[in-house]
Amino acid sequence: MTDQNQPLNNQPQGVRDQVALLSFINDLIKEKNDPAIKSEALPQVKTALLNELNQMITTHTVAILSETDQRELDILLKNKTADEELDKFFLEKIPNLKAELASVLLDFRAEKPVETSAPIPAPVKPS
Repeated sequence: MTDQNQPLNNQPQGVRDQVALLSFINDLIKEKNDPAIKSEALPQVKTALLNELNQMITTHTVAILSETDQRELDILLKNKTADEELDKFFLEKIPNLKAELASVLLDFRAEKPVETSAPIPAPVKPS
């Protein structure tokens, strides 16, 4: 039987990264405090936001690579390179990677309303 309380430090870096991003998403949801988000919809909202944030991070980091580095990344991806090697690649190619990732998080927080499935009310004409 595996220990469910295994320290996060023993997890692969990719898992730790996703846990950190999920924590960021949780904080964002608390910060927005949208009453339209029902507790039963919360897992879907978190998943959607996490997917969108991951996509935004990927798009940004690939976009700041040079064309040569993008071609090298394509080769690594085609060869199904391990996540650890991809992490190393980005750290080598983007010296200020932490700052770039922080800017993506800040942009996401500033620009992203927490979306719900509730419709937006129609405007009412003043009488």
